[in-house]
Amino acid sequence: MVAASSTKPQVDTVLRAKTYPQNYFSSPLDISPLTIVGNFGEPRRLHFHTGLDLRTNQEEGHAVFAAADGYVSRINVSGAGYGNALYITHPNGYVTAYGHLQKFNSKLMARLRKEQYAKENFAVDFNLLLDEMVVKKGDTIALSGNTGGSGGPHLHFEIRDSLEKIYNPLLFGYKLKDDLKPIVSYLKIYPLGDLKYTSDGYRTAVANKKGIYEVAGGLVKVNEARVGISINTFDVINLSDAHVGIYNITVFDGDKMIYEYQMDGIAFSDKRDVLSHTDYPIFINEAHRTFHKCFVEPGNHCPVYCSLDNSGIINLSDEKPHDIHVEVSDFAGNVALVKFKLQQDKLCTLFKVKELKYTARFAYDTVNEFSNPDIKMTLPVGCLFDNVFFNFSSALSTEPTVFSKIFQLDNSNTQVFDWFDLRLKTENLNPALADKAVVVYKDGTGATTSRGGSFEVGFITTRAREFGTYYIKLDTTAPQIKMMNLVAGHNMRSAKKILTKITDNLSGIVDFDTYIDGQWVVTDYDAKSATLTHTLDQNLASGQHIYKIVVTDERNNRAELAVKFGM
Repeated sequence: MVAASSTKPQVDTVLRAKTYPQNYFSSPLDISPLTIVGNFGEPRRLHFHTGLDLRTNQEEGHAVFAAADGYVSRINVSGAGYGNALYITHPNGYVTAYGHLQKFNSKLMARLRKEQYAKENFAVDFNLLLDEMVVKKGDTIALSGNTGGSGGPHLHFEIRDSLEKIYNPLLFGYKLKDDLKPIVSYLKIYPLGDLKYTSDGYRTAVANKKGIYEVAGGLVKVNEARVGISINTFDVINLSDAHVGIYNITVFDGDKMIYEYQMDGIAFSDKRDVLSHTDYPIFINEAHRTFHKCFVEPGNHCPVYCSLDNSGIINLSDEKPHDIHVEVSDFAGNVALVKFKLQQDKLCTLFKVKELKYTARFAYDTVNEFSNPDIKMTLPVGCLFDNVFFNFSSALSTEPTVFSKIFQLDNSNTQVFDWFDLRLKTENLNPALADKAVVVYKDGTGATTSRGGSFEVGFITTRAREFGTYYIKLDTTAPQIKMMNLVAGHNMRSAKKILTKITDNLSGIVDFDTYIDGQWVVTDYDAKSATLTHTLDQNLASGQHIYKIVVTDERNNRAELAVKFGM
C-alpha cells in the first residue's frame, strides 16, 4: 500500500513494510476452535483496542500458555486496566501480553508476592531479569480470569515489538473461522467546506439489496462542494455473537481511491485518536454505535490511514453526480459493499445551517489560551483534532457545597486529545480547607469525576482533557469500608477469604493497606466491583486475630476498621 497525495503524512512506513513471522506463535488458550469477543483496533471508549479478546466460554480458570519460547519480562498487577497481566519477551524481538488473568502459575505468583510484600502494595509493575523466569512455548503461565477493567471473563492477548508498537495478532498466522460479511447500517455525510462549522451533517440508513448496501433513491444531493462521509459498520464472526471491529475500509470516488483505513498496528500514543476517527458524540450518546469517519481531521495523526487523497475529502465542485463506493472488509477478506451517488446542488437544503455563536476560536495547530478573572485555560499544540469555535459561560452556584462558579467549557461532545492546564477561582472557600478542595468535571450524561488540583492563592489549578462542566467542591469525607463476610469473633478458617467493599464519595481512593495482627498482608483489589479479597493463610495459628484495613482517598481523608476473627 502506497500513500497517495495528502495534506500531511499518515502512514507509518516501517509498520507497513514489516514482514510478520507466521506460525511462530501458538494459541495461548486450551480452547478449540479459537474465537474472539473483541478484535484488534476496534473503537472503545477513549481508545482503540490493542489486542484480541479471546473467548473463554464465559468462564474463568482456563489454562493460559506461553505463545512461544522466551522469558517473563514484566508483571503488572492493578485493580483496573489489564488487572493481572504478564509479558513475555521472545528471541525474535516481539513481546506477547496476557491480560485479565485470574492468577499466575505458582512460580510467578511467588515472585509477585515477593514484590508486593517488599513494596507493601497490591498494585505493582516491575521488570524481571533475562534468566529469571524462562518459559517454553506451551508452558502454562496463568489461568484466565476477569480481573481489572474486563467486562466479563476472557483473555486479552497482544503482540508488541521492542518499541512498544502493538500489532494485529491476526497478522502472525492466527486463524479464525469467518465466512460472514461485515454489517453496514447507516451513512453520514459531513459538510467540509463553507458549512463545516455550521451544520451537523446528514445521516441516512442504508439497505442491503442483492448484496449491496444502497441509499434510498440512490442519489444524495448536498448544498456543499466539499464533503466527507462516515460509515456505521461492525463485523460479525462465526462461533461468536459479538459485534467486533472492522479491519479495512476503502472509499472510491469513481475509479479513484481516496481513502483507505486498515488496522494492522498502532502505538499506545495513537490510541486516543479514536476520538477523531469515530463520530464520537454518536458513539457516546448512542450505546457505542460506531461511525468510522472516512476522512481525516487535520489534528489526527494515527498511522492507520494507508492511502489518502486530500485527507479523504470528496470534491463535488463540478456539480456532477459522483459514483461513490465503499468496501468494508474483515481480516478474512469478507467484503460488504456500499454504493451511492453524491452531487452538489446549491439549491438543496440537506445540510441544515445553524448560526455560529462562539466565545473564542481555537486553532488545532497552535497553543490556545482563554482567560478572564475567574478562569485560565492553556491548551498546548496537539490538544485538538480540528479548529474549535469555543463557547464559554459561567454562573454563580446556588449549591452550598460548591465553592466556585459553574464553568461551562464548550460541551463534552467537543473532543480533546491531550491534557491542558485549567485554573479556576474559588468562591467562599475557607483557606483552612483548601487542601480538601477538588475540581469536579461533569460530562454530558451528568457523570462526575474528580480532577484533583492544588490550591494557589484563591485558585485551584489542575489538568483536564475534556470540555464540559467544571466546578470546585470539598472532599472532607473519609472513604467507606464495609465488611462483606467477616463478623466480629467468627471463625474464618472454612471461609478461607475475607471480602470487603471500599468506596469513596468524591476524590477517589488512592491507597489501601491491610494488616493481620499488625503485619502488612497482601489483599487483592478489583476496582470495578470495589472489592478487596484477602486469602487467609491456612497456616495462621488457631485462636483470635485482628484484621485491619486502612483506606486513604486523594484528599488524604483516612478510614480505618479493625475486626477480630478466629481461626
